[in-house]
Amino acid sequence: MRNLRLRIEYDGTDFAGFARQKGARTVQGVLESALQAALDEPITVIGASRTDAGVHARGQVVNFFTSRPIPTDRLVMVLNRRLPNDLKVLSAREVSAQFHARFSATSRVYRYTLYTGVHPSVWKIRYAWHYPRPLDCARMQAALEQILGEHDFRPFSVKLTAEQNTVRTLFSGLVVPTRDGVRIELEGSGFLRGMIRLIVGELVQVGTGKREVDALRWRLETRRQATFMAPPQGLCLMRVKY
Repeated sequence: MRNLRLRIEYDGTDFAGFARQKGARTVQGVLESALQAALDEPITVIGASRTDAGVHARGQVVNFFTSRPIPTDRLVMVLNRRLPNDLKVLSAREVSAQFHARFSATSRVYRYTLYTGVHPSVWKIRYAWHYPRPLDCARMQAALEQILGEHDFRPFSVKLTAEQNTVRTLFSGLVVPTRDGVRIELEGSGFLRGMIRLIVGELVQVGTGKREVDALRWRLETRRQATFMAPPQGLCLMRVKY
């Protein structure tokens, strides 16, 4: 059996998330259907990150096992002819049998985009959170730096079980002002469900002055649940590192 690794991108707007769900259109489900049609055998895809509904990806990584000898460059062409316009394969290569898209990863890099223009933009509405208020990026950066490192991020997560391990390492975080908004970039060992969107929501509150600069650190220390969650369309998985 060959272990093949794909790098894919998708517009998450019309997907109910990455993971397969009965009766729902998901990235995993659509990709597996295309692979099974192309290879004429059952395929199970493993994803590096299980993005939520409405979240995008420019650099998602998946792997799967197949007995077919199809060349990887040919597979990319065949798949892209079968896949819809909001999901495409960027590259494919054969990897060792031990490679696992999720567990072999050392970090994931996400970007969250805010558009602060006064009026909504047709060209940004699917890929940014329209937040037409000024944001203090220096305050947001200072708040973000206080939660870098290894912590129990349970206050920045949703739909968890009591037994679930919620310790993660946030390697880096940047708040970057842009011409018409703000870009927040986070790299971590992994992210809990809702973690990035809750962090962004709290940062926005800091940026508007509604929260103190130490608000995020305070939630980690007191284990008080974050409640202001940023919408999904601004979030994009940029890269998975191995």
